[in-house]
Amino acid sequence: NEHGRTLLPRARALLDEAAALQDLFGEAALSLRLGASTTIANYLLPQRLAALRQRWPQCRVSLQVANTRDIVAAVAALQADFGLIEGPCHHPALHSLPWQQDELLVFAAANHPLAGRQVGLAELAAAPWLLREAGSGTREEVERVLLPHLGSLNVEMELGDSEAIKRAVAAGLGVSCLSRRVVAELLDSGALVPLQTALPLLQRTLWCIRHRDKAPG
Repeated sequence: NEHGRTLLPRARALLDEAAALQDLFGEAALSLRLGASTTIANYLLPQRLAALRQRWPQCRVSLQVANTRDIVAAVAALQADFGLIEGPCHHPALHSLPWQQDELLVFAAANHPLAGRQVGLAELAAAPWLLREAGSGTREEVERVLLPHLGSLNVEMELGDSEAIKRAVAAGLGVSCLSRRVVAELLDSGALVPLQTALPLLQRTLWCIRHRDKAPG
């Protein structure tokens, strides 16, 4: 019933804390359930998880990788101890803190017609865009930073993976906007180039979220 649904998160939080105490006194290995949106999981977490394992060799980490909307749902349901996401979170059951800043870059293939010259904002808006799917933190943040300047985007294709987007852009299928970290390798190789526009520096905040009923670890 409704009372049970209201009580469930608090009950799960109490059970989690009891299990943590049992592990502590039983000298069990540290266990961490982490949720992360796709870009963070692929490009920011590997080195941090390696450092965690080096410091606590017995630590057990369970990593759920999904888009921001699904990670928010997992943390709200206490299926993850905390989450790292690419957009702001307004879920009433969750507490969110800024984690770090991330630069977003508008880019195209090196041989794209818009590459290598100054591109007007109207021309950029009319170009074929390749974007992440609805519900992705990257998609929400790209629209947040671009739409005030461009008014609209000519979305030619939606792809559920940033790797697929950058490869498709490198193949000449359109333009896109992703984290500079995501496209760094192809920028270095020359397959992709930043577009020259009058846009300001585009940045977003990456967030750490946890359930309000779950004590910080």
